[in-house]
Amino acid sequence: MLILLLFLSITLVSLPQIEIVKAEGTIYIRSDGSVEGTDKIQQDGNVYTFTDDIFDPIVVQRDNIVVDGAGYILQGIGGGMGIHGITGVSIDDRSNVTVKNIQMKNFFYSIRLRNSSNNTIYGNKIIENHFGIDVSDSSFNIISGNTLTNNDAFCIYISSSSNNTIFGNNITNNERGITIYDSIGNMISHNNLINNQKYQIHLRDANTTWDDGYPSGGNYWSDYKGTDNDGDAIGDTPYVIDENNTDNYPLMVPIKIFDAGTWEWIPFNVDVVSNSTVSGFSFNPESALIRLNIDGEDGTTGFCRVTIPKDLLTAEDSWTVLVDGASVTPTVNEDASNTYLYFTYNHGTKTVEIIGTDAIPEFPSWAILPLLLVATLVAILCKKRLPKNLSNQQKSFISGD
Repeated sequence: MLILLLFLSITLVSLPQIEIVKAEGTIYIRSDGSVEGTDKIQQDGNVYTFTDDIFDPIVVQRDNIVVDGAGYILQGIGGGMGIHGITGVSIDDRSNVTVKNIQMKNFFYSIRLRNSSNNTIYGNKIIENHFGIDVSDSSFNIISGNTLTNNDAFCIYISSSSNNTIFGNNITNNERGITIYDSIGNMISHNNLINNQKYQIHLRDANTTWDDGYPSGGNYWSDYKGTDNDGDAIGDTPYVIDENNTDNYPLMVPIKIFDAGTWEWIPFNVDVVSNSTVSGFSFNPESALIRLNIDGEDGTTGFCRVTIPKDLLTAEDSWTVLVDGASVTPTVNEDASNTYLYFTYNHGTKTVEIIGTDAIPEFPSWAILPLLLVATLVAILCKKRLPKNLSNQQKSFISGD
């Protein structure tokens, strides 16, 4: 009894020191731009940025904004897969809303779009929710670069929606992968669908495009059984989903998408399909150089297929590819937008350098005109302030005439 009383006393003393996180209500980004329900979202014009973890759902009531989680957590309350019906970020009847860089967990829906168009869901980590991303009665939205893992029901759910793009997402170890009902004209490509337990894809009255053609390719499917005899990192036989849905160019290994920078407000990515572990990506426009690190088991053969946007980097005559300083000859394919370089090497821990000749300008074209105007103005002012007793030759030299 004494021991029991001592234990209870210690427990009661400790209880007030335990911080219990609880939801306080719903956060609104109102149509007038104001934020209601939290002081953890900082507004700068049309950009709304998290400054801390948040434990309340968010309702977006304004168009043409960016909600940037800055890597912070947005978490529901209730444990497990969240309280029934609670949505992390609700986007209803909205357009041109971007939701990015948020870690989401414990919601019934992590992100839900209803009757909304031209929105972007980018770079979020959606983990341990019931539904991942729910798109209904919506069109022309982009869902790209997200990681969806260990979600219970539908990972990406599309119903009565068309012309949406699902690109470059990692959809791994969920109960269900992608579900599409009563929808046409959606594009789903360059995603990694890995070990989704009940099914990778479930369709009903859906006609969807699953690849970008050759040589761009389609998706990586962990249950694909095909081979690659021609060595282009694309399977020789299609991945058949049903009689109306086929990925004609399935990828042989998962795709990794790297951020190569933003110029003139346009983001550029470089995609790598490789059986190596790829890391340390960098792009140097001054040297027209892409560099990355590769690693694999010694004594085995590695391969890379690197997709380079032509607006980012091109080669006038031929590409230079170096693996630990040794030159290798790539197989080169092209389409209207990209160049595809495929090359092999002996595995180990190595550095790959891809060198072109013409890279995107370091200074964007929109900045050139102001710079020229400033330079002209400075030259005029200098010319007007020249001392009167200088000779014409000296004036010409100083002013650059």
